[in-house]
Amino acid sequence: METHNVCAAYGESQILWGVDMDIYKGKVTTIMGRNGVGKTTLLRTIMGLVKTKDPILYRGEEIQHLPTHKRARKGIGYAPQGRDIIPKLTVYENILIGTESRNDSIRNFDEDEIYSLFPILKDFRHRLGGNLSGGQQQQLAIARALVGKPGLLILDEPTEGIQPSITFEIAEVILKYVAKGMSVLLVEQKLDFARLLSDYYYIMDRGKIVKRDEKENIDFEELKNYLSV
Repeated sequence: METHNVCAAYGESQILWGVDMDIYKGKVTTIMGRNGVGKTTLLRTIMGLVKTKDPILYRGEEIQHLPTHKRARKGIGYAPQGRDIIPKLTVYENILIGTESRNDSIRNFDEDEIYSLFPILKDFRHRLGGNLSGGQQQQLAIARALVGKPGLLILDEPTEGIQPSITFEIAEVILKYVAKGMSVLLVEQKLDFARLLSDYYYIMDRGKIVKRDEKENIDFEELKNYLSV
């Protein structure tokens, strides 16, 4: 995926000011920066939830004019900040919704595969989504995205508000799919988690990319300055 000079706004308030980004196949690209610098807005713009006329290319095709559901069917999975679990549906039903993003007619999922990744979801598959803990809801949100068979998985702060043991379970799942060739675009505040996964870093400040580099070249002490309040 590529973005070219992407700008976006909420009403009269412009949030993104010309964002250029490359997301490489089979790699984890991480966006970091303080709260309020435009990270989530960038993800929402890529998904079509915030409008832009500027070029967003996926697999060589411009998609900025497509509605969100068509972007999903192109192969872009999304686990948003806040998870957006449907509270009155069961765990199984929430996962099943993710199959609607597939570009074929298959509307079921490999339960053995998904439940092997997140065993707690098997135990709670008949429980209402709204009755899960935050960490369990995050696993559910990722599972829901994965059953759509995405080529690119977008994750917005997957470690927010969850315990360390679940954080590492999520990291293992991400790395397993990346090893199979899936690309990941990650927004993350926790540096330890980012360092565990990331191949490339983009640092945002005030709606712009102010630094980008491969993990081998990143000065993590400098990066901490961009994360501190």
